[in-house]
Amino acid sequence: TERVRLLGAIHVGRPAAAAAYGADRPGLRDAQVFVFEANVFDARASLAATQRRAMYPAGAPGLDAYVDADLLARVEKLLAGRAGGLPACCRMKPWMLANTLVLLESTRAGLDPAYGSEAQLYQLALASGRPVVEIESVDEQLRLFDEAPVPVQLDYLRHTVEAIEDGSSRAEIEQLAGAWERGDAAALARQLEQMMGSDRAAQRFVAERIIRGRHPKMLSAIERFAASGRLHLVVIGALHYFGPDGLLQMLRDRGYSVKRLP
Repeated sequence: TERVRLLGAIHVGRPAAAAAYGADRPGLRDAQVFVFEANVFDARASLAATQRRAMYPAGAPGLDAYVDADLLARVEKLLAGRAGGLPACCRMKPWMLANTLVLLESTRAGLDPAYGSEAQLYQLALASGRPVVEIESVDEQLRLFDEAPVPVQLDYLRHTVEAIEDGSSRAEIEQLAGAWERGDAAALARQLEQMMGSDRAAQRFVAERIIRGRHPKMLSAIERFAASGRLHLVVIGALHYFGPDGLLQMLRDRGYSVKRLP
């Protein structure tokens, strides 16, 4: 008697992906409420959270107080041609700069947040007048990164720079996007498994805190939506669903029947 619809999201996409989110598509047209991990489209809340969590306060030492000159020079090279370049990024904390570099690499690969699952479904919700709910706030999401010890943040930035320089970041982004576009759950599960098995402190932090650590709250929210009597479409990053402690297995362990829709 309890029912909820789950969508494994990808945070960036290609222009052609927009067609996948048509208002008449089965699975979307009868959803009564749209649920996102966080409402990143609330500009005021997102800006406030970014200033609070991701940037060094005015008057405080900036990025160059923590990052060695060699790594800064490599970052500057990756930012060449971007408005503001390195000076515009020196107020960012290391994890925020790393995330920014990954986003830039995604756009170079032809993948844009405007065509990601959240952006497309948020526009559909607005156009159809359906309510939007968030599981956690943007501030909560950024706080998880901000709580990482400085050495872990620096390792995250260094690893990101190295991966962009040697091309492995682009390959991983394209592999993830390709698996999502094909609906290849096994490939997504393998990619998550590789991340979980990494010997890098930053990768382990992402796996344990950013992915696994958020599952109990997500599971509680999904159960609450399922029992609400209204059909909720819950949009959560696809990698959260897989593995022995992923959301699908956690739901099965709670007695839910999980069925993949065509």
